[in-house]
Amino acid sequence: MKSNLQFIISTCFLLLFLNGNLDTFAQEVDKRLPSMAEEIANLTRVPLGEGTLVFENWLVYSVETKGRKRTAKIYYSDTHHAFCWSDDLNHTKSFFFRDSTNATTLTLIPKNKQGTELSPAMMKAIGFTNEKRDDVIYKVNKEAATSTIKDLTCRAATTSFEDIEYTMWVADRKKIKRSEREILGRGLRFWLSNQPRITALSSSKLKESWIPLGFNSDEYEFRVLDWGTEGSFSVVKDDYMINVPGLDLNAVAKKYVEDLNKIKEESVPQNED
Repeated sequence: MKSNLQFIISTCFLLLFLNGNLDTFAQEVDKRLPSMAEEIANLTRVPLGEGTLVFENWLVYSVETKGRKRTAKIYYSDTHHAFCWSDDLNHTKSFFFRDSTNATTLTLIPKNKQGTELSPAMMKAIGFTNEKRDDVIYKVNKEAATSTIKDLTCRAATTSFEDIEYTMWVADRKKIKRSEREILGRGLRFWLSNQPRITALSSSKLKESWIPLGFNSDEYEFRVLDWGTEGSFSVVKDDYMINVPGLDLNAVAKKYVEDLNKIKEESVPQNED
């Protein structure tokens, strides 16, 4: 009887010990799984790059279409060719990034330091690509009324394209500080080139003396609200990992083997004749 009791007590202690270890093991697994998943996921991502980009220049504008209005912002710099922009300042959990004017567009999420490269299909879906079109020429309509934007008098430059009338409100560059002309012009040219859904904008041919501060067509209105040259917005490229369409674990494994074989080949001593 005594031996049976000892056996039962020993068994209970063993079960308690095992149960405690299992709980500890389960907790460790629970802690480890997210980091393991992140490590595996990172195999199918590529780093954004190295260094920190500071965007001291900025341009704020509004767009109203079909009665819905949003405010957006573009960030850029005099010291590098990258652009960042938010299409709606009411939704700033992510933003667009482009390393240069013609580079691939990415979406970046600051909270988890991840991003996604937009494939051609994605770009087309959100309206960032279109076929090359001929220049759309605007001419100042001297008889049209002027408009005041950002305390600047703007003249109406008009065109007719595909049976639709378009008006671009242009300010005289001489009325804008010399230090701001090039900065403002660069931001506006970038915005114009990113409006492929409206060919009259993306393919517009502007005179060097024009600074377009507004645009109107059927159910569409664009207005520059403000700009500046002392911003502090920055992107630490080392922090971001980018999802690349078509890059999966098989592709990663294949590249790993290719790189490994290349290293082996380079380490083999060459026979001297």
